Amino acid sequence: MTTSIQIEPVCPQFHQAVAELMAYGFGHKFQKITSLSITDLAYVFEQLLNHPPMEQSTLRIIARENEEIVGTMCLKWKEADNRAAITSVRANPHWWSQCNRVGMWKLLQLITGLHLLKHTPTLGECYVEDLVVHPQHQGKGIGTQLLQWAQKYMLQSKSMSSLSLHVASQNHQAIQLYERYQFRKQYSTNSFLTGLLLGENQWHYMIYKGDSYV
Repeated sequence: MTTSIQIEPVCPQFHQAVAELMAYGFGHKFQKITSLSITDLAYVFEQLLNHPPMEQSTLRIIARENEEIVGTMCLKWKEADNRAAITSVRANPHWWSQCNRVGMWKLLQLITGLHLLKHTPTLGECYVEDLVVHPQHQGKGIGTQLLQWAQKYMLQSKSMSSLSLHVASQNHQAIQLYERYQFRKQYSTNSFLTGLLLGENQWHYMIYKGDSYV
């Protein structure tokens, strides 16, 4: 069954709902190292949305079914004139003061985990930083529609030549979905730190280059 959804860029009024979705979607990866509750994780993610890094080459979109947020995805890429130094939200004193309520040590652990998952796109690469579907709406084709939206976005951009992502090697269901939509594994990496801290030590890097890509 495929659900009809509306896909659009996120706006501030939906930050809280998107943050809660992100916490439920992949927050469990960070609970191991931070012991933060889902509520606290959602709060920190909301502050990340409220105080994003000073990057113009990032786009977060949402999937809406009526007024409910049922999915979200973040894309990022490198502009040809990207500055070498970009001010990070982590250097924003206001962000730290807002998030400090969860505890400085736990906050540092969370930032470490996020940094371990960080990928810096190369020129021409559009990278799927995260893709989350609401637990109660999985199996409705929402993830597929978000992925197809990203593919179309990349293909319509003159400056982009590939769409890429990382996926945990044990996430067989996601890998099958990506392969169905012509993503191909380029290589695998093993990380002792992500295994120790996040419970996932092997990651596949996959890319999509369009209908002609084999």
